[in-house]
Amino acid sequence: MPLRIVGFNLSHDSSACLVENGHLVTALALERITGVKRGVVPMHAYAAAMAALTRDLLAGVGLAPADIDYWIATSTESRDQYDEDRLTDTLGLLAAPERRLVLPHPGHHLAHASAAFYTSGLPEAAALVIDAYGARIGEQRERESAFVFTSGRAPAMLWRTLRNEDRIAGRARKGALWIPRELSGVGEVYRVVTLALGFAEPGSTYDDAGKTMGLASYGHRLSRQSLFIHTDGSDLSFDGAADALVELGLAVPRHEGLQLRPRPAGAPLEQFHRDLAAQIQAEFETACLHLVGRTMAASGSRHLVLSGGCFLNSMLNARIARECGLDRLYIFPAATDDGNAAGAALYAHHVLLADQNRPHAGTRELRHAFLGPARLSSTPAQEITERASALGLTAVGHSSPRTAARAAAEAIARGEIIGWFQDRAEFGPRSLGARSILCHPGRKGMKDRLNARVKFREAFRPFAASVLAEHAEKWFDLPTGDSPFMLLVCPVRPEQADAVPEVVHTDGTCRLQTVDSHLPGPFRALIEAFEEQTGLPMVLNTSFNVRGKPIVEDWREALDCLFGSRLDRLFIGRHEIPAPDLAALCPLHESPDGPDLLTAEDRTLLQHCSGTSTLRNIAASIGCDEETALDRALLLRRRRLLRWAHVDTPRPLALPLPQYDPHAAG
Repeated sequence: MPLRIVGFNLSHDSSACLVENGHLVTALALERITGVKRGVVPMHAYAAAMAALTRDLLAGVGLAPADIDYWIATSTESRDQYDEDRLTDTLGLLAAPERRLVLPHPGHHLAHASAAFYTSGLPEAAALVIDAYGARIGEQRERESAFVFTSGRAPAMLWRTLRNEDRIAGRARKGALWIPRELSGVGEVYRVVTLALGFAEPGSTYDDAGKTMGLASYGHRLSRQSLFIHTDGSDLSFDGAADALVELGLAVPRHEGLQLRPRPAGAPLEQFHRDLAAQIQAEFETACLHLVGRTMAASGSRHLVLSGGCFLNSMLNARIARECGLDRLYIFPAATDDGNAAGAALYAHHVLLADQNRPHAGTRELRHAFLGPARLSSTPAQEITERASALGLTAVGHSSPRTAARAAAEAIARGEIIGWFQDRAEFGPRSLGARSILCHPGRKGMKDRLNARVKFREAFRPFAASVLAEHAEKWFDLPTGDSPFMLLVCPVRPEQADAVPEVVHTDGTCRLQTVDSHLPGPFRALIEAFEEQTGLPMVLNTSFNVRGKPIVEDWREALDCLFGSRLDRLFIGRHEIPAPDLAALCPLHESPDGPDLLTAEDRTLLQHCSGTSTLRNIAASIGCDEETALDRALLLRRRRLLRWAHVDTPRPLALPLPQYDPHAAG
């Protein structure tokens, strides 16, 4: 009989997974079903949301909660072993006490490391974990940790550094962001500088560190000397990091601590901001390389596995691969906290249950990250066709996934931007060919069009390339044999750069996914067809979402993106659906927003959005260019200030409401 374990991460980036006989079978982050980034839902609805996620995952593989042998969870906020023991109580699960397993406290970094090792396929390896903050240990908190793993044995800790306080830098209080007077930790400092640059997830204090990495290539260091992170013998020092922020005008001392003074949202990026990003990126890379060296020296291994949010920094990862003399480097694709559901369940199987009378499973390399529930194989084709028709769209059904892939390649070759939605979603933050927006890497202007009119994000941000693995070396200077999870930035070979300018960053590099023949689904067939038509063995690939939203998980959400962005065409499995003529739709002003939050042009547009006139006619009546009016309408739609009349939008996950709110009484 198979041994089945469900694992949970119960802090930010909440997630669930199923491990069967020691191997990861299915996994998904909570944000994908709630539609709220980082999986942030009201506390009263959290257990219900996680239960819905769990049912969704299990149903996708034909199981029910009664089929699960064991349950295990981890969190950044468990303070001791007692808290660790009670984690699954948070969900109100009806699992018998004897079926609840627990990680030894502190479990957060241990789960990160376990996710990386037990999916690496390696017989032994050192594991390094670096993130903004780990588990609480009394009044302290994990900062960076290193372990050594050997298949068939319990992992051993090599070293761990702790933060003296369990606080989290960058808390919102009294309408401001506050940071400690003393900063500590590689991830914490990078996070704080990211927040100072104004890069935070909308409406939250979660930093958007990928923007800092992307911006760094446009700047030069403010100082040759380290301002934030100093290498001091065998350790790192952060003395003066907070003072440097004050001296740079990014923080102000107050009685309560240091108040961060970030670049205001929407304010222009100046050269100072570019140089600040370059400074922290350089110091961050140097510090992490130092910690890698320390880890490898202590372990005696030539294999290294990595996890923790800092290892989504693909510039850093490439330097580790290139400079550290490793025989093998493996980075878990869900390196942020959503991956810890897998880490907890894998640790449970390989360590906590190792003495059960069964053959030892060993580790199996994770060859792909398509681990989400099946969304299309269980959906009748007619349902997609009928839904499209109800929205006024025509869905063309192709005879096979390969013919649909060829049609998609043709659309990309003629300069269209397409949405590409396949059955099982990727686990982790990178779109790897199941939930992707794709376009031509060699047609000039595609990157700017994609940033401005589809993704609605900053113009400086680069895009990745998905390349046929056998051609990767011809186009890119890879430090390793492959990059299946898009976690490495590589130089584009100079003689090839002019052919694919839309994936070449300002520093001549590109974030890269190598697409091998073993990848499930038709994504490789699309790239092969594109190569036949253009001679280019790659496409530009970015995540299928719009600004401020998670990657789409339901095919109905993908359809809705045709009405909320400037996508030209959508492929849902074998179905091809051209975008509507958005200017022919009738916008309807849905809710009054404070006039101080709207431009005069937006107010004028909204005044004419009665749901009876087309946007094209409205633009003409107010003397506005049609393209400009459409861009404004899409922005207002994202802010939920207007909708298209007679176009239904997908319903969000229904979560229970509190029965009584004492603050609303009276």
